[in-house]
Amino acid sequence: MKETPRIQIVIQAAIITTCFLLLPISSGYSHSLGQSYLFLKIYDHSIQGSFEITFADANKALGLNGDDLITESNLAEKLPLLHSYYQERVSFSVEQAKWPVQFTGFDILRVKKLANYIIINFKIAKKFEQTPQAFDIDYAVLFDVDPQQQAFVVIEHYWKANLFNNERHFALVFGKENQRQTLDLTDYSIFSGLLGVIKMGIKHIWIGIDHILFLIALILPSVMVRRKGEWLPVEKFRPALIYVVTIITLFTVAHSVTLSVAALGIIELPSRLVESMIAISIAIAALDIVYPILHRKIGLVVFGFGLFHGFGFASVLTHLGVLGEHMALSLFGFNLGVELGQVVIIILVFPVLYLIRRQAFYRPVIMKAGAVMLICIAMFWFVERAFEYQFPIAQLFK
Repeated sequence: MKETPRIQIVIQAAIITTCFLLLPISSGYSHSLGQSYLFLKIYDHSIQGSFEITFADANKALGLNGDDLITESNLAEKLPLLHSYYQERVSFSVEQAKWPVQFTGFDILRVKKLANYIIINFKIAKKFEQTPQAFDIDYAVLFDVDPQQQAFVVIEHYWKANLFNNERHFALVFGKENQRQTLDLTDYSIFSGLLGVIKMGIKHIWIGIDHILFLIALILPSVMVRRKGEWLPVEKFRPALIYVVTIITLFTVAHSVTLSVAALGIIELPSRLVESMIAISIAIAALDIVYPILHRKIGLVVFGFGLFHGFGFASVLTHLGVLGEHMALSLFGFNLGVELGQVVIIILVFPVLYLIRRQAFYRPVIMKAGAVMLICIAMFWFVERAFEYQFPIAQLFK
């Protein structure tokens, strides 16, 4: 009886911490009226980028009106005007030596409830032995016709700064009074990039609710042992912990293998199949708690499903553009981050389960009712993912 308050404190702390970790990451988009943008993708040996400006601001900058206005329908033929304008108003240089800019295409970005942006893609027509860690940018777009305008430089991609598909964090802000600035990258290195990818792995496992539920389904029975069809509490902490570590290690090895082979392009699977199998993995692991179907094959099953989870991780990294360079470090760092994230989950959950394993409610409520809930969630996901069916209730969470 004396241990009950301590158990309650531990449970409450775990719940509060877990809820904090699972809070949704806020999303947003950087674009606003009265602003133009310069996006940069910085690689080890090259720099690419894009200029983004609204149609209204583009016409204002060029002094166009009436039938001469740039519109979506005539953008392609008017593009040379914009190319000339940017060539005159924007430049990149190191020690006064300007880099040549080559335009590579265009697109249109539609920002809901705001405006349509013209995207003008370009690349620095220079091959670097090593991209300079600092260079000057001269930017004089719109300031002569609209002194209140601001221009934002966004590093969309830079491995060493752990920036991938970044649209929200500004590196520089230009205005009428400061049209020449230096983009300084000296604070970033291979180490900072690796550390960033490790953090990405930790974050991904923490916000990847399907991966977390699979781990939970494996951890729930770890403090119990099945004898003659009955779940009984384990007697010692260490063997139970070793069991958990062994199972999670098998999972880690498996997803590390498929993450690597998928990243190298050796094997590719449809995301629909991968995501469906991840859902099935949760259901089967949970079903084994209610009814023994895996018996002593749990390790083999965990390894097999871990392979599909690895393909899921690979699709995330590919989408973010993480695997384009420094691939070996990216794979190592992300796998390490996932492993550290899993360790934190084990540290939070396993001791709590061990403390309450002898409580009368553990088997019927925590294990069996929890397993049934996991099965329901997993099958809900499976139907959505395998058959691309959207349940009406899912609309409430969008």
